[in-house]
Amino acid sequence: MNLTRLDFEQARTMHLHFKTQLRSVLYGAAVDTIPLLSEHECALGKWMHDHALQRYRHIPEMQQLERAHTAIHNCAGKLISLYKAGDETAAREGLTEMEKIADELVGLLAGIETQILSTENNDDPVVESIEQHLEILQALRQSVENLDEQIRVETQKEAVSNESRFRESVEQAPVGIAIFRGRDMVIEMANTMYLELITRPAEAVAGRSLYEVLPEVRDSVKPLLDNVWDTATPHYGNEFPVILYRHGVPEMVYFNFVYQPLKNSNGEIDGVMVAATDVTAAVTARHALVESENQFRNLVMQSPIAMAIFKSRDMVIDMANNTMLQKMWRRSAAEVSGRKLLDVFPELAGQKFPELLLWVYDHGIAHQEKEAMAYVDGPDGMKRFYLDFEYTPLFDLEKNVYGIMATVSDVTERKEHEMAMRLSEEKFRVLGDTLPQMIWTTDADGRLNYASKRYFEFTGMTLDELNGIGWFNVIHPEDLMRNLPVWQEAVAKGIEYQIEHRMRKADGTYRWHLTRTVPQKDAEGNVKMWVGSTTDIHEGKMSIDKLEAEVLERTKELQKSNDDLRNSNEELAQFAYVASHDLQEPLRKIQTFASRLLDTEYHNISDKGKDYFARMQAAAQRMRQLIEDLLSFSRTSNNGEQLFEYVDLTQVLMRVKDQLSDQIDKQEAVIAYDLLPVLSAIPFQMEQLFMNLLNNALKFSRKGVKPVIKVKMEDNVYTLVGGLPYHKITIADNGIGFDPQFSERIFQVFQRLHVRNQFEGTGIGLAICKKIMDNHKGVIIAEGVPEAGAVFTLLFPVA
Repeated sequence: MNLTRLDFEQARTMHLHFKTQLRSVLYGAAVDTIPLLSEHECALGKWMHDHALQRYRHIPEMQQLERAHTAIHNCAGKLISLYKAGDETAAREGLTEMEKIADELVGLLAGIETQILSTENNDDPVVESIEQHLEILQALRQSVENLDEQIRVETQKEAVSNESRFRESVEQAPVGIAIFRGRDMVIEMANTMYLELITRPAEAVAGRSLYEVLPEVRDSVKPLLDNVWDTATPHYGNEFPVILYRHGVPEMVYFNFVYQPLKNSNGEIDGVMVAATDVTAAVTARHALVESENQFRNLVMQSPIAMAIFKSRDMVIDMANNTMLQKMWRRSAAEVSGRKLLDVFPELAGQKFPELLLWVYDHGIAHQEKEAMAYVDGPDGMKRFYLDFEYTPLFDLEKNVYGIMATVSDVTERKEHEMAMRLSEEKFRVLGDTLPQMIWTTDADGRLNYASKRYFEFTGMTLDELNGIGWFNVIHPEDLMRNLPVWQEAVAKGIEYQIEHRMRKADGTYRWHLTRTVPQKDAEGNVKMWVGSTTDIHEGKMSIDKLEAEVLERTKELQKSNDDLRNSNEELAQFAYVASHDLQEPLRKIQTFASRLLDTEYHNISDKGKDYFARMQAAAQRMRQLIEDLLSFSRTSNNGEQLFEYVDLTQVLMRVKDQLSDQIDKQEAVIAYDLLPVLSAIPFQMEQLFMNLLNNALKFSRKGVKPVIKVKMEDNVYTLVGGLPYHKITIADNGIGFDPQFSERIFQVFQRLHVRNQFEGTGIGLAICKKIMDNHKGVIIAEGVPEAGAVFTLLFPVA
């Protein structure tokens, strides 16, 4: 049932109430007569003048309905006057005339309803007001109660006459009425309307218990009737559900009804009168609407598109789905529901959206826009959105706008991406026009769609001329035969290509160029476009022969220099070895004879002589150490004779630690280390490298501070600027450190940062370390802070 059916059903109910009230007056009930006498004060009159005549004024029968309504009130006024004048019989007999007018009125209502339904969509369910049904039902119950009481009194006065008239009135009543007698609810009488409600003939119900006639209702209505019988209290039901077997088929129906207790002359309950109307259609319609509205709201709330509904011209927020609340408004439903849009979002007052909403509301025309910019404030601050939106007016049955549906798509990400792309493209074009190279792009199929200014200046052709086979004419014919297959293969496979070729200038001359093209692909790996650059290499190309000759000559010179250097290094190494060996022999004799003199002539030598001998031995020892260090330094030169093999640096570190164990124990030093890598290296040089570095860390310790040495291996491969991967090992101590300005100097031969009487040494140890790292194509870096320690970093290339 839609609004129209419910509207006219309401009118018929109002009319029924009018007739019941009139009957009650004529049978002596104390009822307000103003609504019966005034056509403007009765419920049906208000419905007609305040609603129906405005809404359905285009239907000619509405004027006839108004005249019929006036006539029935005139008739009611005449009957009431007769009753008040004491002519009760004439007044009650006049009800027959009133019923004729009532039938005409009901017929007009039905005809108008039919016309309206024929032009409307009848599938839109609406909800009928439960409270209004209840008020009418209560009024109906009171009328029936008053009617029954008056009938009882009248029956006592005029038993036979009034009984007949009562039954006649009940039979003519437009609601289902029945009278039950006794606790078993034996049906004494039932009017035609009641029989139609239960779909039973009169002979099937008369004198039988209600529970026998309608056994299916026993469980639901017997407790109610028993309570009315026991308490003498009326009971009324509103939209009471019950299953009735109608024509043998079970059917769920809903009733509005009144159970009115009936008393005999002694004031005892001896029966129950029921008045009932079938409201199944209205209840079913409301249930359907509730379900439909719930489904609609669920769809709206779950929609990935932001949606909201605004009611009235004040734009009161009726509802907003989760997408709108969470992504755009950033508020909960409780914060916005039932509030005006501008109260929730005052920042919209200076934007165009409130005016557009009012325009749509006033004109009843939908409005939509693309990529509209909006600023919306929220708990996380003001945000800018780009929106595709549509405002759709919502109409009631009178074709009046009562609200607006807003459908909004957030396209901010897409818009910002497009703006970034346009900005990037503009920057690309500006860059392309300023570069000395010729820059160009093509689509996925290789069709030229952009070229920098230099390209057009060089070729003297336009973009349209270059497309198609135009660029064939730019490439030298000899080079074109090589270029074309390479370009076609690159386009087919989506791979980069680079080629040298000659290009014709606008003046007809040719110059050598290098062209390189890179494909731009999407996330799926499909080529979207090609970006290319063409660089003039003519001068370089023309001078290549000269350069090759010069390179060849220079290569020969370098080869000769390398050979001379190699021979010189070999001679120097041999000289250093021979010289060192020859120098050690006299030193040994000096040390030997000095020791013998001290042993044999110690008592004959003066104290001053003993001091001279001691100094001589110390100088000879330093000279011997210097010669040995020089030999070590010369041996670190990698002349190709030393063999590389895989060396476990952890094992090397452990051997060096064992060799230094006495010194470590003496100084109570702590050496912590990580597992070190296995490298391709010269074994004895690795041992010499770690020996020198650990020995230095122990030697240059701070007085009174136990040495702590940490050898660490980086977890990740360390990469130098050149892009080559390296293993990174650091050796850090807590010793005396050094000034950072000497971080390079300390790797030079004979360089010392301290006087000899402070720390022993020849100044060659770190030079040897650097030589070893050079032999292994590695790097050694020193970092120090005075009185805070030093860190030596070793970088070995990854094999």
